[in-house]
Amino acid sequence: MQRTARSLIPLVMPACLAACALTACSSSSGSDHADGKVTITVQGMPATSDKAGRATFLAQIAAFEKANPDIKVVGSDAVWDPQTFATRLAGGSAETVVRVPLTEPAGLIAKRQVQDISAELKAWPQYTQYDQRLIAPAKDSSGKVYGLTDSQYAMGLNYNRALFKKAGLDPDKPPTTWDEVRQDAKTIHEKTGAVGYAETTTQNGGGWHLTSYTYSRGGTMEKSEGGKQKAAFDDQPTKDALQLLHDMRWTDNSMGTTELQGQLDVWRKFGAGKVGMYIDGPSAIVPMVQQYGLNKEDFGAAAMPQAGGNATQIGGTVEMITAKASAAQRAAAVKWILFEYIKPMYDPAQAAAGAKLAAADPKQLVGVPGLPAFNQAVQDKVNAAIKPYANVPSANFQPYLDGSAKLDLKPEPPVAAQKLYGDLDPVVQAVLTNKNADIDSLLSGAAKQVQSDIDSAQS
Repeated sequence: MQRTARSLIPLVMPACLAACALTACSSSSGSDHADGKVTITVQGMPATSDKAGRATFLAQIAAFEKANPDIKVVGSDAVWDPQTFATRLAGGSAETVVRVPLTEPAGLIAKRQVQDISAELKAWPQYTQYDQRLIAPAKDSSGKVYGLTDSQYAMGLNYNRALFKKAGLDPDKPPTTWDEVRQDAKTIHEKTGAVGYAETTTQNGGGWHLTSYTYSRGGTMEKSEGGKQKAAFDDQPTKDALQLLHDMRWTDNSMGTTELQGQLDVWRKFGAGKVGMYIDGPSAIVPMVQQYGLNKEDFGAAAMPQAGGNATQIGGTVEMITAKASAAQRAAAVKWILFEYIKPMYDPAQAAAGAKLAAADPKQLVGVPGLPAFNQAVQDKVNAAIKPYANVPSANFQPYLDGSAKLDLKPEPPVAAQKLYGDLDPVVQAVLTNKNADIDSLLSGAAKQVQSDIDSAQS
C-alpha cells in the first residue's frame, strides 16, 4: 500500500517544464580537461523561443560555475524522444545529464545505459529527508539508485471555472467521483454547448489516461508473477472505466464528436473555453495561459475522481547520468542536479530567489502545485518562502491539494509503460468512435499485445 501525500508544494513552473516537445539537438556527453576542469552537458535548457526561460537557465549555469570553478556546464535543449534516444545513448552523443519520463528508468537501468549514483546521494545531507517513493522508480532490484525525480505530479481533474459558473455549477465544489463527473459533464454541455469532458486518445494519451482511470477504480495495469510483470488490466475496473467513457460519449453526448486528439489539442480547446473538464496534472495551466489564451482565474484543479480505488497515478521527470560519463563527470553531474533541481525544493532562500526571478517576468507562473519531495517541516518553510511571489489564484488549486492528500500514490506501470499506453490508444479510440464497440474483445486483444511487449522488455 502506498503512503498518502500529506501536502503539496507550490513550485515555480517555467514554460519549459510543461512544454510537450522541443527541437532536439545532438551533443556529446562532456569531457575531462587536462587543466583539471570537468565539462558536462545537461538537458533542461528551454528552447530559443522561450527567451526568458533560457536566460534564467543560463544564469543558473553561471551561478553554479561560480560556486564550482572546476566544472563547466553546457546546456542542451534536447528532450527525451523514445524513437531516437536509444541510438544517441548507444552512440555516446547523449548529454551527461538526461531528463527522462518516470516510465523510463527501469528500462535504462536494465540496459546499463545510466549510472549508479548511490554513493554521491548518500553523501548528500538531505538524502534521508527526500521522499523515498520518488526514488523508488529509479532503483534497481538491489537498491542502487540511478536518478532523482525533479518534477513530480499526481493526476487530477482540471476544469474550467467559468464554464462551471455558466452551467450553474459551483466551481469551488468540483466533482470527486466519476458519477459526479458524468453528471457535471452532461450539465455543462446542455447549459453551455461546450464539451463537458474531453479525452486524449492519440500519442499514448489514451492508454496513459486509461491507466489513471483504472487506478481510481482499484485496478492495476501490471502485476508481478514469479519475478516477472504480467498484463493485468483485462478485468472489471478497466472495463468499467471504458464503459463510462462510452456512456458519456454515446448516451450523454457530453464529450463532443472529435475523439482522435492529443494532449495539445485538448489544451488548445480548454484554453479557448471550449472544454469543461479533463484529467492531467495542474501544471497544464502553464501552456494554457502562456500559449492558448486562458485566463488563469478560470483554471481550476481538483483531485482525481474516484470509484473505489482511493488512488491516483503519479508521474514526473527523472534526472539520470549516462553510462559513458567518467567518474569525475558523474560527480559533477550529481552536483548540478542537486543545485538546479533539488535544492529549490528544500532550501527556502533558493526557492524564494527562483520565485522572485520568475515573478519578475509577467509570462511566468509561480505557485503551481506539485507533489512534495521532502517532509512536511521542510515543505512548510519552502511554501512560506514562495508565497510572496505567487501569481496564480491559490484557492483554485485547493480542491486538488486537499483531495490528493487523501489518496494513495501509484506509479506508472514498471515495465514497457509507453508501449502499454500506445497499445491501449486504439481501445480508447474504438470506444469513443464506435457506438457498438465490444469492450471485452478490445481489452482481450490489447492484453495479448501488451504482454508481448512486456515479455520483450524483460527478455
